[in-house]
Amino acid sequence: MRLFYSPFHSFIHKSLVAAHEAGVHQQVTYVPTFPFRNTDGEDVRGQYSLAAINPLDKVPTLALDDGQVIYGSQAICEYFDSRRQAGAPLFPPMGPARFDAITRLALADTLFELTVQMVMEGWYEPERRHIEVFEWVWPKIERGLAHLDAQAEKGWAGFDIGHVGMLQMISYTDFRNKFYGEGDPVKPGFDWRKGHDALAAWYERACQRPSVTWFFNKDYAGDKSPAFFKTQVDAVLAAQGRRAS
Repeated sequence: MRLFYSPFHSFIHKSLVAAHEAGVHQQVTYVPTFPFRNTDGEDVRGQYSLAAINPLDKVPTLALDDGQVIYGSQAICEYFDSRRQAGAPLFPPMGPARFDAITRLALADTLFELTVQMVMEGWYEPERRHIEVFEWVWPKIERGLAHLDAQAEKGWAGFDIGHVGMLQMISYTDFRNKFYGEGDPVKPGFDWRKGHDALAAWYERACQRPSVTWFFNKDYAGDKSPAFFKTQVDAVLAAQGRRAS
């Protein structure tokens, strides 16, 4: 199976954590996919299009060997979890624990997406930015972090898909603050750790999991070229009985 994803390892990717937690990460071919810029900062828009296999043209996208394509990070994580070879599942069985986990996942995913929105808004020149975006997003982020910190104070019994989402969201918040934080028009230099001691302590512990350390803050060492990407998309199309583009 092939996982098309953005190989910026300076934040934690849910799909990579889920693959490792399930014990299937070595069965995956990882295909670097860059919607905008590559890891060298070069503008590569249009060179890594997934539109032929994913109508959303969006990472992450998982292509199975039989040609089936799964997109959406929650769907991909659930597929990996269904292939689990040992240990407790990330998605608990139906019941209160499951809904607690997927509700935390929904919160973390939304906060992540809002932070991405602020990053993209920050690409504009200051005079072209919409300050209303930042004013609308920040209260949601602050309430979300406070809610998760209160839960962290009570503690969790295990590690589930909600925690995987939290790892991605928090690490991306750090990533965003490192590169764009000082230029934020509403909260420059924001440090999410201040006032969220329990959440910060949980995050530091969770970052030591093998499912995180195998890739987090480590450069991607494989082929990142558009040519390699195209061969992988063409292989998916061939598995579907479709002609390569």
